[in-house]
Amino acid sequence: MQQVTANDLVGVKDANLMNSLAGKVAGVNITSSSSGIGGGVKVVMRGAKSLSNNNNALYVIDGIPMPTLQTTQPSDIYSGMGQSGDGISMINPEDIESMSVLSGAAASALYGSDAQNGVIMIKTKRGTEGRTSITYSNNTSFFSPFVTPEFQNTYGAATGEFSSWGSRLSQPSSYDPMDFFRTGYNIGNSVSLSTGTANNQTFLSLASTNAEGIVPNNTLNRYNIAIRNTSSMFKDKLHLDLSAMYMNIAENNMISEGQYMNPIIPVYLMSPSYSLDTYQMFEVYNASRDFKTQFWPWGTEQIGMQNPYWIINRDNLPNHKNRFMTSAGLTFDIAKGISLSGRAKIDYTSGLYEKKYAASTDGVFADKYGFYEKNDETTRQIYGDLMLNIDKYFGDFSLTSTLGTSIQDVDYKYYSLGGDLNSVASKFTFENMKVSTLKPKSSFYHDQVQSVFATAQLGWKSKLYLDVTGRIDWASALAGTSTSSVAYPSVGLTAILTDLIPGLKNDVLSFLKVRGSYSEVGNAPKRYVPNRTYPFESGTPTTSSTYPNNDIKPERTKAWEVGMETHLWGNKLNLNVSLYKTSTFNQLFNPTLSSTSGYSSIYINGGQIDNKGIELSLTLNQPIGPVDWTSTFTYTLNRNKVVKLLRPTTLADGLTIDQDHFNFVDAKNAKQMIVEGGSMGDIYVTNLLTDEKGFIYVDYQTNEVMRDEKSGPLHDGYIKAGNASPKYTMSWRNQFSWKGLTLSALVNARIGGIGVSLTQGLMDKYGVSKNTAADREQGFVTINGGPVPAVQKYYQYVGVNSGANYVYSATNVRLAELSLGYDVPINKWVSWIKGMNVSLTGRNLLMFYCKSPFDPELTASTGTGFDGIDYFMLPSMRNLGFSVRLNF
Repeated sequence: MQQVTANDLVGVKDANLMNSLAGKVAGVNITSSSSGIGGGVKVVMRGAKSLSNNNNALYVIDGIPMPTLQTTQPSDIYSGMGQSGDGISMINPEDIESMSVLSGAAASALYGSDAQNGVIMIKTKRGTEGRTSITYSNNTSFFSPFVTPEFQNTYGAATGEFSSWGSRLSQPSSYDPMDFFRTGYNIGNSVSLSTGTANNQTFLSLASTNAEGIVPNNTLNRYNIAIRNTSSMFKDKLHLDLSAMYMNIAENNMISEGQYMNPIIPVYLMSPSYSLDTYQMFEVYNASRDFKTQFWPWGTEQIGMQNPYWIINRDNLPNHKNRFMTSAGLTFDIAKGISLSGRAKIDYTSGLYEKKYAASTDGVFADKYGFYEKNDETTRQIYGDLMLNIDKYFGDFSLTSTLGTSIQDVDYKYYSLGGDLNSVASKFTFENMKVSTLKPKSSFYHDQVQSVFATAQLGWKSKLYLDVTGRIDWASALAGTSTSSVAYPSVGLTAILTDLIPGLKNDVLSFLKVRGSYSEVGNAPKRYVPNRTYPFESGTPTTSSTYPNNDIKPERTKAWEVGMETHLWGNKLNLNVSLYKTSTFNQLFNPTLSSTSGYSSIYINGGQIDNKGIELSLTLNQPIGPVDWTSTFTYTLNRNKVVKLLRPTTLADGLTIDQDHFNFVDAKNAKQMIVEGGSMGDIYVTNLLTDEKGFIYVDYQTNEVMRDEKSGPLHDGYIKAGNASPKYTMSWRNQFSWKGLTLSALVNARIGGIGVSLTQGLMDKYGVSKNTAADREQGFVTINGGPVPAVQKYYQYVGVNSGANYVYSATNVRLAELSLGYDVPINKWVSWIKGMNVSLTGRNLLMFYCKSPFDPELTASTGTGFDGIDYFMLPSMRNLGFSVRLNF
């Protein structure tokens, strides 16, 4: 377990608190969504393990698991619009007291299959005994684009053309695509009250987050209320813990990437011959229609292009969410070291997600009067548990044990209705929708997991500890399968060698602990998998269904871990190292079946994915004269291998199936795909035709190149470019404190891995990239070491036919965080103010090394299978701001 304090989370605050964890914990890979302010975060511990299930960590708040609340993520290069933040992005960072990270699979003993990818344990603040205190904090930050492509401004467009393949301009153009972006901001205000007596404590907080992204009309407004009361009764034998949280979130135009409704496509591809000023008047009066319509003379260019200002002002994607969390816990001390506790929680979230496309929007998306879609989504989680806790000493032995049972019930409902508008332009109501185009959709599920679990730690003289855990889940998702339950055993042994071995402890070696563990984790399959399902199409069930297969087994992960923790020279130098290996079996595949079988596909188990790696954390506490210096270095290495996929299998009726590859996303010239012997995150790209010596084929009469259509493991022209995951990551954090002045800096490094920028390919095709201008200056492109004069022909072909030309190293080193704070001794002058801190803060201030035209630490999707592929992702943001904290 690794722990992070509240100061680590609010020092350089982000709208999504998980972004503040990046680089501060070994073994945790945190990737931000490119959807900007308040977007989701992908948190993966010890590598991706599952092909079909979520690979993100589980969040546990005050001991109770939280539903993911992850919205539908992009699975192609078209649908990145209308994204929304995840469940953790709704939490107010100021309400958090501490955060602990459990990256090992043994965490699942307490929290079930959702914890197989690790656990983020969040402990919220509670009232304190003693005087009443009030804390006010303000965090204000400003944003600008951080990593962006390089553009040319010396070659313009031919007459009547949008692309920039015209003649050289008489002087460099003043057009800069970055002028489209504005300075974004995030203003966070929070006030909290803490009060209490010896038997009753109360904590209350109110917070607001008001932000605008770097794309105009991209906004986030979040309001949080939290209250918690803890009390002790009956001579301190009965303890009651009550808490409630309310969150109200409004988002608008959160776009992560993609071709549709993405304003940066026309901005990036526009020729320097033109100016954005011309198109800021995005609508003009249309006399024949008697209302204003879109002004954009260039058409869609067959990629859904529109006026960027029309997109941000008239094609709106508003989201509204409300979330209520209430919990109650009761603990009764039966005797010294023995207690009985029970907890209950209700977590209810409702979301309204709308699409409002005004009249004269591209006809692919809207009829002549516009388009409207409304999506209502609700998730209700009820959780309850009952536990008997024992913490006793018996002579030289100690026993810490928990025996418990729990139930988790999740009810999900989704309703959607969309269609073209009928007669009144841009009137977004159901009454104004064209009946013939209505597209109703709905989805429901009711999941329940009933569990029993037990943990026991047997200690000897506080030197040697044996840990044993076990859990059994009865999950509703197993209904119809041959398996009725999932079991999770684990065993671990810990030895404090400096206490066990006489003489080992000395002036240098102050503490040495070694540990080892083995655990198994189960994960139930997707609901309805073993049953025949008939999707509706146009109001009628389809005639084909999935092949019935009740021999579905839960996914199974076996994990081994050894580790060491040592303190040298007292507490001056602390080293924590873990080595682990996991193997995940019974992956769930869904191969298609021949139409002659009468079925569309079958769900079946198979495959194995292994992960192994190293986690290291080294901390130095070293005063330098009057200055306190703390330096922490973390190192994480993970190796992922697809040991096997679905091997050939013959079904009872003679059907033979196999699956020698698994596609995650196909993004035109680049796709994430795995084959046996490969790794999760492998990226395959199209390539130019080469001869047996590797030279690119060139027709020197026409100066043309051509795409290779047959290479690669599937003989479809896709060759392996590399893997999106880093070889290893490092971070180095330093903090210096002197007389109330604190300077903190965090440097993050991601070494290895690759990314593919399809954005750069389209920029080459349209002649707006810096490379196209450089080659026009010299009059040729270099192929096979020699000049080929057809610059325009080459780039217009390669830009949309060869992903291999746009593969970049994902290695990057950055100044991730920087803060300078001062504890103002204000109580010397104003007695009723107990403390004041002012700070200057920054995030992503400087990139020391990066060869990629997009930020490798961004992802278009927080799900599985989209890392490392850029198709007009919004740029990452540089953050510069200040904070003020007052204690009364």
